[in-house]
Amino acid sequence: MRNALVQTISIRLIPSKCILGLLVGVSITCCLILLYLPINNLIKLVISLIIIASGVYYILRDALLLLPCSWQVLEVNSKGQLKLTNQRGEEFKPTLAASSFVHAKLTILNFKSFNFRSAIFWRALPPVILFTNTQNADEMRHLRVWLRWSKHINLSQEDSADAFGA
Repeated sequence: MRNALVQTISIRLIPSKCILGLLVGVSITCCLILLYLPINNLIKLVISLIIIASGVYYILRDALLLLPCSWQVLEVNSKGQLKLTNQRGEEFKPTLAASSFVHAKLTILNFKSFNFRSAIFWRALPPVILFTNTQNADEMRHLRVWLRWSKHINLSQEDSADAFGA
């Protein structure tokens, strides 16, 4: 079996209304559940503010793609190597984790952390969340096929060493 693709896959990520709706819904539900708990009102307020702040962060990062660490472009070259580019223009060549999820309507790409002891916490790579829509349906189909096929590829240590762009 060859280790090369016939064509490259390039997906430009766009803001997602589905992710926005899910994150807003989960944040509101968590705050409503918190109201019914038998704890002090000051503690409820503090926890609600934390929920709202984290909801806003994930909405800006994953749904609206406005933060510097938000993914903008996902590419798989003809050799089968994954490359991600964030809003700052930084390029990463991560290794996929076994916890990645692939479905016809939703794909979640999680990445392995190498040298986690020496890595700074905020440099951990956030996941890529992709919903299939009419604008990128063909590219998403190619990506799903590659993801299922790539599970059988053994990556070299060189590829995994530059997971953080090193």
